[in-house]
Amino acid sequence: MNPFWKIFVAIFCYISGIVGLGLAVANASVKPPATTHAFVYGGLGLVFLIAGIVLSRRPRY
Repeated sequence: MNPFWKIFVAIFCYISGIVGLGLAVANASVKPPATTHAFVYGGLGLVFLIAGIVLSRRPRY
């Protein structure tokens, strides 16, 4: 993959992960808590954060 696109997608994944975790906290803190939405957003946020970390790692030779 071209390094430009790899970094672009990694930044997108980081931003999406942070937004997903923020939405999870927001949905868990309302009264009554929307736990299903909180778990979905939290899970997707973690997946995007892990994808961003994997994409931004240096290649091992």
